Amino acid sequence: MAETNLHRVLLVDDEEGIRKVVSIALKDAGYEVWTAENGEQGLDIFRRQQPPLVLTDIKMPGIDGIEVLRRIKAMETDSEVIIITGHGEMELAISALQLEASDFITKPIHDEALFISLKRAEEKIFLKRQLRDYTENLEQKVQEATAEIQRISDFQANLIDNSLDGIVAGNKEGEIVIFNSSAQLLTGYSEEEVVDKLSLGDIYGPEVEEKWRTNWCELNRNAVEEAGTYLDTTIRTREGEQIPIRLTGVRLLQADQVMGCVTFFQDLRDIRRLEKQLVQSERMAAIGQTSATIAHAIKNIVGGLKGGMFVVNKGFELSNQDYLQNGWDMVQRNVSKISSLAMDLLTYSKERKPEYRLAQVNEVAGEVVDLMKARAEEFKVNLILDATDGLEPVAMDVSGIHQCLVNLVSNAIDACWPEICGHERGQVVVRTCRHPDWAVCVEVEDNGCGIEEGDKEKIFTTFFSTKGADGTGLGLMNVQKIAREHQGRMEVESVLNKGSLFRLLLPSGPAEERQNGSESDLRENASLEPPSAGA
Repeated sequence: MAETNLHRVLLVDDEEGIRKVVSIALKDAGYEVWTAENGEQGLDIFRRQQPPLVLTDIKMPGIDGIEVLRRIKAMETDSEVIIITGHGEMELAISALQLEASDFITKPIHDEALFISLKRAEEKIFLKRQLRDYTENLEQKVQEATAEIQRISDFQANLIDNSLDGIVAGNKEGEIVIFNSSAQLLTGYSEEEVVDKLSLGDIYGPEVEEKWRTNWCELNRNAVEEAGTYLDTTIRTREGEQIPIRLTGVRLLQADQVMGCVTFFQDLRDIRRLEKQLVQSERMAAIGQTSATIAHAIKNIVGGLKGGMFVVNKGFELSNQDYLQNGWDMVQRNVSKISSLAMDLLTYSKERKPEYRLAQVNEVAGEVVDLMKARAEEFKVNLILDATDGLEPVAMDVSGIHQCLVNLVSNAIDACWPEICGHERGQVVVRTCRHPDWAVCVEVEDNGCGIEEGDKEKIFTTFFSTKGADGTGLGLMNVQKIAREHQGRMEVESVLNKGSLFRLLLPSGPAEERQNGSESDLRENASLEPPSAGA
């Protein structure tokens, strides 16, 4: 086969800076380079020049990198496409690999990663051309001498041995008979230590061993064909380290008899590392969003404090007692907002497990109603406790459930404010009851302004608030967080301009807390009288 110059590259990227920098690096390394600023121009250059190597950005206006890859592969050329991707585009990068992209590299592009990817692509092109050459001349090769047949056999053995993927083959009994160089390099085992000495279970573990026995070694025409199905698992190294891999297996058949299986695996450590980087990037974005939201909330509170201080100062200046009282009320309300914001932030940011103890939910609900009575009166809202008698004590984090109910009742009171809902006097009912599927149910129902249908799915998400500048969204985020910490669930029903019902559903709590609760807790809770309805 005639040698072909593989050092020819087409670079497609809509960023001029990247095209310039990467072109200089490629030319310095001896590559002939064509550049294109978009997918359409790149495909036109590809049709005219037929470069063996293509580097394309995955996200571009018009024809994106995925479509460039798809069209080049449809031309059935030997060319290999390397995808350039940014952080946060991992799913697109994986889709590109599924469309037979040679590799992907992330921005910012480092020369070492770039040239490793190019070298791998060149090796794949060279091997593909060798394979095609041998395939096209198969009839001639069959007629050649036994020595030539042996040479082809040696080539195929080398092809397996030099594959970038780990290849492990076993016989029907599961004993390893092929263990290629990539598998040796990854695991640290030599071929002599593995072949005819270890089984697939020794290398892959019991899960894959079971898959081998049930799916790959038993010939069942009625079973779903498992070939080509990926399995994310681990492989054990010689030192006992478990390395994440993506594994697939294919049965080897001869005359409808299973002769064994060959498995292929790819090292996932780089992908896992990129996934961690993606998570870190998303985490930093969340931190930025959090900072912006909290800064906005603090700005509003500071504005309220300044307003209160101004009114107080005017009261002193004019010796006006009404000014002094109104200004002081404004200051107190905004100090309360600061305290509430700080507590919500602490609750949401703190990762902890609930500190369970047996408690009466009626007692917790009654304390919350007593606590919120004054606020309800201020907003001209009737606050009612409707407690079901005889509820069994359940294991719960009392402080967490208390805070959860305080947030729900506070929001319900806000929703019933006459200036918002139009009622002369709103009503909020805190109700405890039994539930067929849960240990306890607590409902907070109001006749306030309600929630728009499109907002129901958003109210528990990050920093979404229906209160505009007066809300941060942290309250319901904490409610959802506390419910999930208890393995419970939040439900909401609402009709716009008629009211809302928030339902907190809790399980019985951990079995050990229910069974091994201290006798003092049991005596204490058994003696508690639930608050009467309407308290």
